[in-house]
Amino acid sequence: MKNLILPIALAAILLTACSKEESVEQFEEQNIDSVYVLNQFNETSYWDTIVLDESQRSSSNSNDIIAHTEGYYLPASRNEMTITWSGDQTENSARGSAEIIQITPNFSFHFILDTECVMAEGDEAVYGGTITQVRELSGNAPDIGVGWRFYFKVEDSGHAEVGNYDQIANKTIFASPRSISLCGVYLPTNEIWSLQGYSDVVSPGFVEVRN
Repeated sequence: MKNLILPIALAAILLTACSKEESVEQFEEQNIDSVYVLNQFNETSYWDTIVLDESQRSSSNSNDIIAHTEGYYLPASRNEMTITWSGDQTENSARGSAEIIQITPNFSFHFILDTECVMAEGDEAVYGGTITQVRELSGNAPDIGVGWRFYFKVEDSGHAEVGNYDQIANKTIFASPRSISLCGVYLPTNEIWSLQGYSDVVSPGFVEVRN
């Protein structure tokens, strides 16, 4: 009887290991299209996830409309994201860079990005960038690293009237390298950007959009 204990124990261990490995693979397959959304509202920040449906996956494509956006956003709350960016979209490629920094009681990050795409419609634009440097990442945040992509929307008011501020959406999106590119998916007119409203971009901040 004692001689049977060891083989039985080994078999149980192998079965457990196999089931765990399959669970991890299944989890990764289920979340391959998941992206993280960082919502910022009333001086609070919280993470959420969304999964692209079949129509969004099939509509994803590279943006080929000539466009330009640049700007600087310094939030009123020290817990929100500071963004500096400049991006140009041509018919064949995109160029530019961005830097995003956020320090909160729960998490902090500092990323440098290269421009992936600029999607512009009228005075509105969505900037997409690919993270090339991780200068800081700590706390309760997703394990974001080099190769991840980041998207946000801005509106250029043109400063035609006093108090008519440029705007930035309170919702931003992080997509893992395993997810599809969101260039061509979340265009400036997509309702996702308005779900948490917008914040004013006040001096010395600014937004510029051209197409």
